[in-house]
Amino acid sequence: MPSYDYRCNHCGRSFALFFKSIKDYDPKGTHICPNCQSSDVVRRIKRVAIPKQGRDLSQLSSGEMLNVFNSGDSKEVGKMFQQVTDTTGVDAGATYNEATQRLLKGESMDSVERDLSSRPSSNSDPD
Repeated sequence: MPSYDYRCNHCGRSFALFFKSIKDYDPKGTHICPNCQSSDVVRRIKRVAIPKQGRDLSQLSSGEMLNVFNSGDSKEVGKMFQQVTDTTGVDAGATYNEATQRLLKGESMDSVERDLSSRPSSNSDPD
């Protein structure tokens, strides 16, 4: 059920009107304030969600990927790592997956690299 928010110009109250479907809503129709019965009401827009344009980081050239690394934005690097593994379907191993998750959370690239490089390597993990 869609709802539309209004404010009454007569009494100043805000209220919402609910409709069974979008087709039932008439923007030119007369809407009445439930508090004072005035028809002097204006529609309000309370929240607007604007989707953020996504960028397919898995399709970048090697030079463009290097630019993502050099940007220093760990979340962007994490997104790139995630998109590459999602696109290829290859399991890159536990260390790669851990690094990706930590970068996506915003940890610094230096911190992640330092922690992971200090661990002994395992032959079972294709790093």
